[in-house]
Amino acid sequence: MLWFLYIPKEALEQASLRIDCVRMKVTFWQRHATTVLNERQIKVLNRLLDTAGEEFEQGINARKYQSLAKVSKATASRDLAELLEKSCLSKLHGGGRSTRYSVLLEREVDGTL
Repeated sequence: MLWFLYIPKEALEQASLRIDCVRMKVTFWQRHATTVLNERQIKVLNRLLDTAGEEFEQGINARKYQSLAKVSKATASRDLAELLEKSCLSKLHGGGRSTRYSVLLEREVDGTL
């Protein structure tokens, strides 16, 4: 019976990471339940939250946003500025054309990160 209950350590670690990711996403959307966002912004935020620490490890810039949301560069820049203003994103170090953003998580808002 113990043989059937044995769960490899790697499987437990993966499950724990997935649970943390889901918890982070739920907490983010609870915090922004009343924030007015357009469909593009929601789509990109979900993508960032789903791939936290992977695909967008270095954050997202206007060009990546443009590609994900299928919009013009001007619209991408406006959407990113709006998400920054609404405390959905935070600006990473750097600036100008290379400005990158990351999702502003609960821990960062509370100052515990």
